[in-house]
Amino acid sequence: MRFQGFVFLGSFLLFQVELIVARLLLPAYGSSAAVWTTCMMFYQGVLLLGYLYAGRLSSLVLSGRYRWAHLAFVLFPVVTFPFHLRSVALPPIVAIIVTLVLSLGWPFLALSTTSIVAQGWLTRTGHPARNDPTFLYGTSNAGALLALLTFPFLVEPALDTRAQLGVWYAAYGVFVLLTALCIRTVRPADGAPGGAPVPAPVTGPAPGTRLTARLAWLMLAASANALLMAVTNVLTLDASMPLLWIVPLTLYLLTLILSFARSPLTPERLHRLCMVGLLVAAGAAVAALLRVPSVLPSLALHGAVLWVGCLLLHASLARCRPEEPGLLGSYYLHISVGGWLGTALIVLGVPLLLGSLAMAYVDYGVAGLLVLAALFARDVALKERGEAQHRRAPLLAAGAAVAMAGILALAAVKLLHSRVDGSRTFYGLYTVKDENGLRMFQHGSTVHGVERIAAEARGEPLLYYHRGSPVGRVLAESAPRARVAVVGLGIGSLAAYGRGGEQWDFYELDPEVERLARSHFTLLGSSAAAVRVVTGDARLRLQEAEAQAYDVIILDAFSSDFVPTHLLTREALGLYLHKLRPGGLLLFHISSRLFDLAPVLTRLGASLGLQCALSGAESLSTAELERGLSPSRWFALTASPSQARWLNEHLGWSEVRASDDLLSRRVWTDDYVNLLQALRW
Repeated sequence: MRFQGFVFLGSFLLFQVELIVARLLLPAYGSSAAVWTTCMMFYQGVLLLGYLYAGRLSSLVLSGRYRWAHLAFVLFPVVTFPFHLRSVALPPIVAIIVTLVLSLGWPFLALSTTSIVAQGWLTRTGHPARNDPTFLYGTSNAGALLALLTFPFLVEPALDTRAQLGVWYAAYGVFVLLTALCIRTVRPADGAPGGAPVPAPVTGPAPGTRLTARLAWLMLAASANALLMAVTNVLTLDASMPLLWIVPLTLYLLTLILSFARSPLTPERLHRLCMVGLLVAAGAAVAALLRVPSVLPSLALHGAVLWVGCLLLHASLARCRPEEPGLLGSYYLHISVGGWLGTALIVLGVPLLLGSLAMAYVDYGVAGLLVLAALFARDVALKERGEAQHRRAPLLAAGAAVAMAGILALAAVKLLHSRVDGSRTFYGLYTVKDENGLRMFQHGSTVHGVERIAAEARGEPLLYYHRGSPVGRVLAESAPRARVAVVGLGIGSLAAYGRGGEQWDFYELDPEVERLARSHFTLLGSSAAAVRVVTGDARLRLQEAEAQAYDVIILDAFSSDFVPTHLLTREALGLYLHKLRPGGLLLFHISSRLFDLAPVLTRLGASLGLQCALSGAESLSTAELERGLSPSRWFALTASPSQARWLNEHLGWSEVRASDDLLSRRVWTDDYVNLLQALRW
């Protein structure tokens, strides 16, 4: 039991700190979905180093005094506590990796050795399963799964980030103690008790292991991780948050646990589990076609694809594992290398090689082709081992490959038919396209700006910013103002409300958005106001503005359909108020399919004694919708009672007061955010 507890806790701590640190990094990088996938690539790279350490030093770790030296290796990271995230001025992906290396590298490396070291130690004990310690691999995945499930539902809602790390540091102390207890039970390398000496794990190309077997291990692991990254990219396209990070990773780990359990998956059970996944996918596809207003069908559809794919791949990986315990080090090393390569292919390779054409469906397509190649490599390896394969398997794989290539080609033709321009940067996927006389700017799956193509109709604000929209009426009918700040550029639709003599400052994180807005839309250039675009994180750049500089500050920043939470905390609100003139107005765009942010802002406003108002529901005709207009919701905060009365009496906004239940909730801060409370289920 102590070995299982040792492995379980090590894996739990490994995955828990992944989530905590990635959550801490989000604000510095605009809540981009790429923060998590970059962190995953780093984590898998360090895991690979951990496997190399455990494999290369396995004979030393198993024997003599070095067992206790390994304890020192595990204990040393304590000097790095508490973690300090050191930001560096480099391109985002490089900056995140460097930050993680400097802040988290050593403890993560120490934890990553746990499973392999424990399996080697177990072969030197009197444990009944010492000749086949791979069940500890399943125990490791169970610890990871518990860490994933508890974080969004228990840890994050209950504790702020400082408390989360404090508990983690204490648990790491228990892990060090378990390491010492396990070491005490290990016999030196002269042999396992009651039996012949057990060979030390081999990490290199092991004698007797065919190249085809090693290639199958690599390909199966790479394709499973590529599929995981592709699904993660799709699910986090509209919102990057721990809850959506862990859905695909949980399914991935469940398939590993089932595949590497003590009782292996039989073909019949595997087929039943795959059929369950296919039925879920079919039901989710029907719900999506019926436009069910919920995020659940999308989660279910993509999750089912990942479930079926990883079940097949991980079951194949377990089936192809070596029978000799001495080859397990090489086996796990190949899995780790393959996993990192699959992740890097989607995170780095596809965007670098395909640039702006690297859409989400391309990630899926690349992962799918890799899956087919991996299953082919598996069939070859099993055939060389003398295990019979179904004679139609190669034909089915070839047919699937042709069908997938055809689907990708048709999708590419459809995309390029209406596509004008686009980019894929660290901060998101941007597309400019023309449809039905309208030019649209799309971030992820959400349209953030629309302008008519006809020359005589250009310069008119549409979508959520049309003349009759809540924000449009506020800006058109309010008293003269000197300066306005807008957080989030889009295509610059709000600049159409600028008046002569006014200064409008747009704060935009990604310079690529400004390029697309100026190259393909006219709203910034045709504004009567003096327009300036300030690039960089809005909170950091707003700090540089003078105090009480703005009459109106408009928060319209979205990452696809998600408002970065660091712009919605008490500290952020304090910054906005410091830059707002007395009697000024804060406007928040809260239209979202995924989140209801009105209660969050109401609670924030109540904590600071501000007046709160919510715009009324818009009713647009079919003709208006076809012309590019869309309904929207806006939330206002102000310290001025007269401003609040003007919104309520003149524009028909509704006064909002915090209920007793809402006042009992914790206010969002830079250390505490509870997205479950705001999620539209």
